[in-house]
Amino acid sequence: MRHRRQTHRLGCKTAHRKAMLGNMVTSLLEHGRIITTVPRAKEARRLADKMITLAKRADLHARRQAFAVIHDRKVVADLFNKWGQKFADRNGGYTRIVRVGPRRGDSAMMSVLELATDSLGKATPRRKPKKMVSSGPVIPQAAPKPAIDTTTEDIKARKEEVAETKVIEAVGGEEAESTGDQSSDADIHISPSEEEPTA
Repeated sequence: MRHRRQTHRLGCKTAHRKAMLGNMVTSLLEHGRIITTVPRAKEARRLADKMITLAKRADLHARRQAFAVIHDRKVVADLFNKWGQKFADRNGGYTRIVRVGPRRGDSAMMSVLELATDSLGKATPRRKPKKMVSSGPVIPQAAPKPAIDTTTEDIKARKEEVAETKVIEAVGGEEAESTGDQSSDADIHISPSEEEPTA
């Protein structure tokens, strides 16, 4: 039974959990914010607040305790030189958790864990904001312009050209048919008695 045990297991064994939380706190102090699930963010927040409290003490024993969690010398130096001085006047509440919605794959609630400073901007949610519906009258939209800029004069000229070509084709075809028919009819209907005598 887990009586009076305050640590959440987070679905992994102790060594894995300690290493994971140490890496998360290192990334948080290095970049200023991280994106993770809500239960992991809550556990990492506890550890990050403890590290900043050690940085406010700023003695050798506090540095050694910070090195037990954070295994990066540059991040520990930034912790004691930068964050310890920045949060010197604040008693707790060094981090904040902002929920950003469910993860796409397994719908786990995601959150942004960030250091609560004014210099860092707010986290942007992944979801698009809903469009505001205005209560005023709806303004009709103008019709889109055609891709080709045509005027009424151009359209009339094109129609006339098409009509002329049709008339020319029709007249030329009738002439050809009429000349062909006349010669063939003359050849067919001429009888030997109707032929003119030759002199």
